[in-house]
Amino acid sequence: MFNSRNGLLLCMALILTLWANVANAANDRGACKQILYGVSRPNVTLISSKIVAGDRGPEFCRVVGTILPDVGFEAELPLASDWNGRFYMVDNAGSGGRINARRMARARAMGYAAASTDQGYDSPSEGDSRYGYNNRQKEIDFGFRSVHVTAGAVEDVIETFYGSRAAYSYFVGGSAGGRQALMEAQRFPQDFDGILLSAPTLNISKIQMWGLWKAKALSGSGYISPEQVPALAKAVYDRCDAIDGVEDGVIDHPPACDFDPEQHLTMCADTESADCFTAAQVAALNKIYDGVRNSKGELLFPGQSPGAEIVGDQPPWMAMQGPKSGWLDWVVYPKGDTARYLVFAHAFMKYTAFDEDDPDYDWTTFDFDTDPARMAAMAEIVDAVDPDLSAFEASGGKMIHYHHWADTAIPPVNSINYYDAVVETMGSTDDFYRFYLVPGGFHGAPGVGATNIPWLDTLVDWVENGKEPGELIGERLENRQVVRTRRVCPYPQIGTYSGSGPTDSAESFVCKARD
Repeated sequence: MFNSRNGLLLCMALILTLWANVANAANDRGACKQILYGVSRPNVTLISSKIVAGDRGPEFCRVVGTILPDVGFEAELPLASDWNGRFYMVDNAGSGGRINARRMARARAMGYAAASTDQGYDSPSEGDSRYGYNNRQKEIDFGFRSVHVTAGAVEDVIETFYGSRAAYSYFVGGSAGGRQALMEAQRFPQDFDGILLSAPTLNISKIQMWGLWKAKALSGSGYISPEQVPALAKAVYDRCDAIDGVEDGVIDHPPACDFDPEQHLTMCADTESADCFTAAQVAALNKIYDGVRNSKGELLFPGQSPGAEIVGDQPPWMAMQGPKSGWLDWVVYPKGDTARYLVFAHAFMKYTAFDEDDPDYDWTTFDFDTDPARMAAMAEIVDAVDPDLSAFEASGGKMIHYHHWADTAIPPVNSINYYDAVVETMGSTDDFYRFYLVPGGFHGAPGVGATNIPWLDTLVDWVENGKEPGELIGERLENRQVVRTRRVCPYPQIGTYSGSGPTDSAESFVCKARD
């Protein structure tokens, strides 16, 4: 029964709780401010450190700083009561040149102390590779240095704010951020306990060459309009959808697809239309599917895997555009526009690729016989291709690498080639490096696949609890509801229909070795 004594006790409890909250808030503000004079690291200048309100969550400590000569960074630190004891560094989306606030906020909401670098340049004024114009230091900062020096500085910031260092540290990145992730594993193997990467632009010099190859193939009479892509998608899926034993709008193992544009497309007698293709367009498609070759026929870079021609879902931040083919923007583009990949590639050739920069460089003059060798010096700075990960393994680090099979920005075979090179160099990587291929996913997007997979949780469980990743379950979400699950297998195994059971259930699939 409630009485005056109970009421007094309740009031005292409320007062003590309020006092504790006030004391904790004062402690957090004091600890946040102390970062400004408590962190002492050569070449690091802290500009501000203050408690700020979260957009949709609790307050946190935001730290802004620079590292000589010109690397900017920010850290977002949950208050002590909200911290999970871990450090999470985010990647730089696209071509970088800015703090990745969106991904930091997501990491902080999960309880991580989060950080991001701007890679040593400002995107509005130095984007499209202009940072590299006669500036080797900025090329080095972009290439590999900025993440490393930021990670070191933020570790000190974390220790000053919380009174202890992070128990575990993670780097998570995809596409351009996947290249950053591999640079960390190769050059600075002790920076992070766990690394999660997807669709890495690991050999960015060759990826830009691939952009020029596609642009040349689709120039002039080889141009293919977006209106023709549905006919291309139908031909590809009519030929290859059912080869995995299930006709479900997903090509599970594209290397088994024997689609041949010349044999399986309707040819136009004269002028192309939405339903047919000219001989010149078929030749362009053959170049795109086959890959980059020199005049001797030597393969310099892998081609596009079939499967992305179909209409599929875009990333959440592009959902307002609605579903569209994975080929739009990354392969074909509207007449009169400049392809996104050509903008990137042309800028790279002007300001980064060669020993001497040339703002007036004409991309059509690129020579696939002689110019790849001219990019070798710059490739040493920006390409993350070293297959010897023995130092990362020795450090105790763990790494999960995945690539969507229907990626049109970076051909998935590029990731396969790197993983195979690591295995050839080191033997089995099961103790520290696992690689997965996910059917149907577009570049950083669900596409038509079951791509909702707990990658980060899997990595954390491996790093902190020693639970090795094996077969995983991918979910296909529509209107936030799971409509299909699929078994996702560690490479080189592939998910295979067992021959019985519902085709929308992972239980009906098994992981098997490739034929």
